[in-house]
Amino acid sequence: MKYNSYEDMPMFLSIKDVSETVGLSVSRIYDIANTDKTFPCVILGRRKVVPRDEFKDWIKTSSKGF
Repeated sequence: MKYNSYEDMPMFLSIKDVSETVGLSVSRIYDIANTDKTFPCVILGRRKVVPRDEFKDWIKTSSKGF
């Protein structure tokens, strides 16, 4: 996944896209998606996807205080 800007990202990100964006493993992102009630994850069929705009908001909210 290589995006030049936030706007280039698709509306829904795969778990792999999220892991590459934040630099964590795919399994760690699944752990977060399964345990953090604030993490924006949507189940589409058998897939978990993350809405791009909600993910950006989650990053902003989660990083406050660091």
